[in-house]
Amino acid sequence: MYDAKIVTEVNRGIGLAIAQQIAAAHSHLNLRLYAASRAGSDLGIQPAHEGAQVLYPSLDISSKASIDALAKSIKDEHGRVDVLINNAGINVDAKYSPANAKLTLDVNYRGTLQMCETFLPLMPAHSRITNLSSVGSSLEHYSPAIAARFRDPNMTLADLAELADEYQHAVTTHTEVPTGWGGTGRSYSVSKACVNAFSAILARQRPDVLVNACCPGWVSTDMGRLVGRAPKRVEDGARIPLRLAFDDIGNVSGWYWANASIRSKELGRVMEW
Repeated sequence: MYDAKIVTEVNRGIGLAIAQQIAAAHSHLNLRLYAASRAGSDLGIQPAHEGAQVLYPSLDISSKASIDALAKSIKDEHGRVDVLINNAGINVDAKYSPANAKLTLDVNYRGTLQMCETFLPLMPAHSRITNLSSVGSSLEHYSPAIAARFRDPNMTLADLAELADEYQHAVTTHTEVPTGWGGTGRSYSVSKACVNAFSAILARQRPDVLVNACCPGWVSTDMGRLVGRAPKRVEDGARIPLRLAFDDIGNVSGWYWANASIRSKELGRVMEW
């Protein structure tokens, strides 16, 4: 049986670094690495083991049909997935608007959640899901009431969907401040808070699968350079996601992992967000 591993948005940045390091360090005869991107481009990643394969499916995580097509293909060929690294995401808050806030939530939150929900039925015990989040997911900017809802240990996916919809409504009605969302231009941050929250929910629902979220730090990618000269290489940004996907983490699941500083090149630890 093949070991199918999926990494999303491998066409550049951290996703490409993750895929390259999997092919180099975790390559074996049965490896089938699905290095997915919207274009489905062949990136020429060479696995260390000659029997391993790197495949390049086209995947748009904002499209349920696209996700379902990939899941059907993998199910028909392999029947299972043992590692899913959800790296795909966008940040368009520089052009903040109700439409872009919805787009951000559709990709970063709803699309990533759809990936998890679609592939979890194909994931046996001891599989792993790593969802890339951000230091921007911190709840410190929001009202205590909203922060408490995000941190509610009994939160359901329906509760989270309602919270995300409330944020979207606040953006549409220009009421982000009075409704407790801390101001304008935070759709990326809200989307990543949603990623942290649903990672915890899914971990409770599937205790036999390790589901975690993480901040890769301030990395020199297109997104990282939006806020200045990033101190970390993409290879450094891949370290925490790879640790959560492959290393011994003591069966810790449902948490947000990061370093104390976004400049740090350490391997991360559980942090409050």
